[in-house]
Amino acid sequence: METGMWTLALACAFFLCIHLMISGTVLKLQIISAIGPTAYYILFSLFSLAGLAWMMHAYAIAMADALNLRIWQAPVLLKALALVTNFVAFQLIIIGYMSKSPTSMGALKHLGDKPVYGIIRVSRHPVLSGIGLWALTHMACNGNLASWIFFGSLLALCVLGANSIDNKRLTLMGDTYRSIRKRTSIIPFAAILTGHTPFVPAEIGVAKFLFASSIYFVTLAFHEFLFGLSAV
Repeated sequence: METGMWTLALACAFFLCIHLMISGTVLKLQIISAIGPTAYYILFSLFSLAGLAWMMHAYAIAMADALNLRIWQAPVLLKALALVTNFVAFQLIIIGYMSKSPTSMGALKHLGDKPVYGIIRVSRHPVLSGIGLWALTHMACNGNLASWIFFGSLLALCVLGANSIDNKRLTLMGDTYRSIRKRTSIIPFAAILTGHTPFVPAEIGVAKFLFASSIYFVTLAFHEFLFGLSAV
């Protein structure tokens, strides 16, 4: 009996559950009150890494499973477009990690007088929107069931996670965050295209852009070595 697809589904369900049913819920507060915040964040990080590793291992096995049905064949033009969308995704993820954000933990401590600044003008959840864009791109280019389960789970987590963070920050920060939300967007460039905020590349910085670009091109060059498939 083929078990690869079922194992992948179970791994994805586990990864989603620990984020959606623990993080940001009453259960999280109960665990923190019992073991303390430091122990909680260490354990949660370990479970998250273990869950992601399980997903990746299960995905590799599921690709050879007889139940891994071909859903569609991506056209060549779409795969070429994916090089651009993945470039944008890397910029969002890496620059997002390197930048202060009004959506991060402890945001009230470092909001400053310009909470909507730099990469936040592109997306108020740059890391999540970048991972989501990366996952959506891989779903479009890999039209098999295993890929749609794996990348679809990551995309779902990004969408649900961004909305969950918005709700928590709105409760914590009130009108301050409500104002930030009006001037920004989850979807990359949506707030800029609708005129809610200007695009100011200088705020992002050349160094961050070049660093993120270098990571992208290195990953692109070694994609086949790292993941067994050419990115082009």
